[in-house]
Amino acid sequence: MRRYILAIVALVFMLLLLAGLGSAWGEGNTYTVNTTSYTNDGSCDPLGSGDCTLWEAILAAELDPLIDTVAFDIPITDTNYGHNTAGVWTIVPTTTLPSLYQTIVDGTTQATNYGSDTNPYGPEIEISGEGQLSGSYLWMIGSDNIIKGLAINRCQQYGLGVTGDDNTIIGNYIGTDATGSSDVSTTSDGILLSMDAANNTIGGPSQADRNVISGMGGGIRISSAGSTGNVIEGNYIGTDRTGTVALGNGYGIRIHVDAGDNTIGPNNVIAFNDTGVWVDGAGTDANTITQNSIHSNGALGIDLTNDANDQVTAPVFSTNSCTSASGTAPISATVELFTGPDDEGKTYLTTVSADGSGIWSASGFLADDAYLTATATDVNANTSEFSAVAGCGNRTYVPLALKRY
Repeated sequence: MRRYILAIVALVFMLLLLAGLGSAWGEGNTYTVNTTSYTNDGSCDPLGSGDCTLWEAILAAELDPLIDTVAFDIPITDTNYGHNTAGVWTIVPTTTLPSLYQTIVDGTTQATNYGSDTNPYGPEIEISGEGQLSGSYLWMIGSDNIIKGLAINRCQQYGLGVTGDDNTIIGNYIGTDATGSSDVSTTSDGILLSMDAANNTIGGPSQADRNVISGMGGGIRISSAGSTGNVIEGNYIGTDRTGTVALGNGYGIRIHVDAGDNTIGPNNVIAFNDTGVWVDGAGTDANTITQNSIHSNGALGIDLTNDANDQVTAPVFSTNSCTSASGTAPISATVELFTGPDDEGKTYLTTVSADGSGIWSASGFLADDAYLTATATDVNANTSEFSAVAGCGNRTYVPLALKRY
């Protein structure tokens, strides 16, 4: 019995020792960037050597076993204050930024620490790819990170390359200038989720969570079979910071190479791109597109190609007016109705379910735009393209010449 008691005491002692070591290893540390310089002297030490660059802060955070924070407190005397935009501190990496794991990078701390919001139109911290070589990724990140409140732009290729899981990307301007009003980037993707990047969240339910992702070759791309469970919610994709002015991408969102079980929505504005949401490939299934504002794209608002999303059939209208509609859809599908000025879906109206015969009906809404459209999401979570439009009242739909049917 005495031997067992001693063993328990030893175990408790070991746990307490490990807990103490966790604190010594820097549990929950904050590393504060105080310069826009992109150098690495081996330490993030504002009180010692006098500087902590973003490069140094990321490397310091990577040495700690738990989630740390990279914050910002850069003085107005810094040489890159106002480098591209008044009121903004610009960091110009000359290489791809160090990979990130289990770290919070919070650009909103600059205004908090400085004591003033120097850029009322967007982030105070800009990370610009203008100093990188052509074809470079601006930043590759792994798993369990939060990227918040940054302007990421002037990318030579991709903005953020995400290869890990459980990341949260919120409150950033990607592809635009730091005011969210002009296109300053290139022809690749703003955010690329690849190499089995799963369960990542881009955007969220609040205005503070919203990313503006515009002016790129593609807004967001999800690629590879293991890239599942990703949620894209509440973003402006292809617009300026107001959600109303065109700063289009080549496509708003592309899902391909067997990526499945991803959710686009609710509350994204996906507008002014060449294509809104493009889902491609026979193995690219179970991608749900729900309750977004998709409009004014050059081609289709939702485009399923090469049997993607099981090429689920769009709803068909049997009757329609500005306050009610009915029709057919896949058996037991979820039917979402929209109104808008074109053959997409600018304003979400309501959701109903098709019955066991594929019959659906909806009422009690007010479609105050020119046309009605609908999507169907089948029992396997595949969302269709938008339906053919139905006029509201006596309005007649005139096809847009650039659309593909």
